[in-house]
Amino acid sequence: MVALLASLICGSVLLAAAAMKVAEPAASRVALATYGAADWWLTPLVAVETALGAAVLAGLRGAGWGAAVLFAAFAVAQSGVLVRGGGGAPCGCLGGRGAVSATSVVRVAGLAGLAALAHGGGRPALALVGVGVAAVAALLGRRAPRGALDVAGEGPEIGTTLSGPTGLLLFTADGCRLCARVKRGLSGVVELDEERDAAAWLAARVPGAPYAVVVGDDGVVRAKGTVNTAEQARSLLGHSRRTFLSRAAGVAAAVAGAQTIGALVRPGEAEAYHFCGHVYTTDSCPHPTGLPRIDAKGYPLRAEDGHRVDDLGRLIDGEGRAVGEDGTRLVDPDGRPLPIASRTKVCKATGRRYGFATQVDGAWYRCCKGHVRKLVDCCADHDRRVNGDKSLRGYCYGHRRVFCVMFHQTKIPC
Repeated sequence: MVALLASLICGSVLLAAAAMKVAEPAASRVALATYGAADWWLTPLVAVETALGAAVLAGLRGAGWGAAVLFAAFAVAQSGVLVRGGGGAPCGCLGGRGAVSATSVVRVAGLAGLAALAHGGGRPALALVGVGVAAVAALLGRRAPRGALDVAGEGPEIGTTLSGPTGLLLFTADGCRLCARVKRGLSGVVELDEERDAAAWLAARVPGAPYAVVVGDDGVVRAKGTVNTAEQARSLLGHSRRTFLSRAAGVAAAVAGAQTIGALVRPGEAEAYHFCGHVYTTDSCPHPTGLPRIDAKGYPLRAEDGHRVDDLGRLIDGEGRAVGEDGTRLVDPDGRPLPIASRTKVCKATGRRYGFATQVDGAWYRCCKGHVRKLVDCCADHDRRVNGDKSLRGYCYGHRRVFCVMFHQTKIPC
């Protein structure tokens, strides 16, 4: 009876998961990006879930163990995402629904155990559940800090006066799921949107969302910092937390465990540069088409649509051939296809242009227009950055410093 009930539950879950992925293909492909999987994985994943679900319900020999292995693989994948700090990203469990969390890991580990029971697994089934619980316990041990992250040079200076509303201010952005989660856990908070309250963002020198500031009734800033949970936001009501990232010599910032490369400045200042809705003092890396958008491997993409381009700034197809806006191959006046040009990683090309070695050491993250953008530091053992100012450490290793910056647009909602 237990095995029959387990078969019914697991088989139904697998078929439902497959059906929802088919019903929401776009959202499901976005969710696959959470695990670093390509879009084409969706079709075979749906096929496997459908086949295993039907086999489990039919009571075919070995189907229960197959489902148990699949669920266990899902648990391991989600645990990896949590360890990397990706909690809250779409899990793709049921189409576009659900987010990666400790609860989701426990749930899928429990399904692995049920699937083993469907095959009459007995003790092995309990072992699978135990592994899932142990994994979650380990992950909870890596939970985010209880305090907000306050970094020197980021946000309004403590003790200065800030005009506008008082109390606990939460700076949010449109489409920022993390912002919504932080807000749900708070009461009496004043929400300031990136676009609607742009003037307040500028006055407070906010580096990105979600960010919290405590302003007293007298308008004086009491505490401030980057927050990822409601608990961290509430901690600001008592005190703010400075970390080892704070350096008197330069500006550093951390979001999702990484550091920024410069201080936020007011638009219009001569040394200010920007992309992704935020303004920084370090300019973009030289790029064939302007704004320094790159793919996951560092190669140039056109900023407006993410289309591949070569070192000459021409649109190219999958084989590197120059094409027009309509995708047709470009030809010379005699009708011969234009020769293929080189396509170099943007940071590497920057080093060649300026005559010294460059390297990508690290990156940091911002929520931009509802999706996570990875902002990448191109580092060099050089005391000046691309715009001629003194270089900053940023997220560079060893003796290297930030020379210029790039960005990679991910498909992960924020």
